[in-house]
Amino acid sequence: MSDNKVFAEELYEFLKANDTHGYFVHAPAEDCIADLENYLSDLHMVRETIKDIEEIADSFDDHEVYVSEVKPLVKGLREIESELEAVQSKRMVNDTGYEVKHAIRVGDKEILFAVDNKEENGMCYFVGNYTQNEIIGQYADCQVSDDFLEAIEEFTNRVSNQIEVMKGEVSKSMMPKEVFTAEHCYPNDYTQSIDGKIVAIKADVLRPEYRRGDVQLVLVNGGNGANANSRGNAVFCYHLNNGKHTRFERFDVQGEIKPEYLPKWAADKAASIQAEKAVLTQKKKERNDAR
Repeated sequence: MSDNKVFAEELYEFLKANDTHGYFVHAPAEDCIADLENYLSDLHMVRETIKDIEEIADSFDDHEVYVSEVKPLVKGLREIESELEAVQSKRMVNDTGYEVKHAIRVGDKEILFAVDNKEENGMCYFVGNYTQNEIIGQYADCQVSDDFLEAIEEFTNRVSNQIEVMKGEVSKSMMPKEVFTAEHCYPNDYTQSIDGKIVAIKADVLRPEYRRGDVQLVLVNGGNGANANSRGNAVFCYHLNNGKHTRFERFDVQGEIKPEYLPKWAADKAASIQAEKAVLTQKKKERNDAR
């Protein structure tokens, strides 16, 4: 709806005429209309207003009244709801006016192409890299331009470069790429702890470029979801192909790898990580004992 004030006035007349709780008896009309106009900018309040009107309509016996009075109001509110949902679903670059139009993630970077047609200096187009860890997201190598073709070329070049980076990473890994499936694992039994176990993450949980056996294998390192009969889902672990610490959910786990399918390199890496953890734990204990 383009004119929320006019629509708010229509809502007010309907709600006042069907006010069973006396909300509108003493309040000035202009105040009620102003409140309703504010509601029309709030997605939650729009949805609540739709519910209120539908509840009122349930008491109507006259279908013609519903068609002439209620249906247009609900339709208008649904239109406003859709507009607000569209606005809230927009992805913006931080607190700028740039709206992300294209985003392609390959490997550890997401390449963004964003547009701000109202940018005062005409620099309407934005290209940048976005990375995110478990705590924060970060933008890097950001560029703006007033030339669409220049910006979109920069965007596609960055995507191509990132593809080449991933190809290099795969070729250098020298590890088997075969995917681990349910047949290679014990069932993911929630009554059993998987803390300290080597498990396989389900391949379809991983992004396409990482759906490889060497990426699936992790050493579980705590988290509520690693415990038996836990209500939590967080499973903390180390990737065995590179030692990086990460987090998955318990339902992402395919299961503990059966010994006959566990590669030697993975077992060796898990032993190395556990040995390093033991050393750190001992040093921490010694520091505490010295206090």
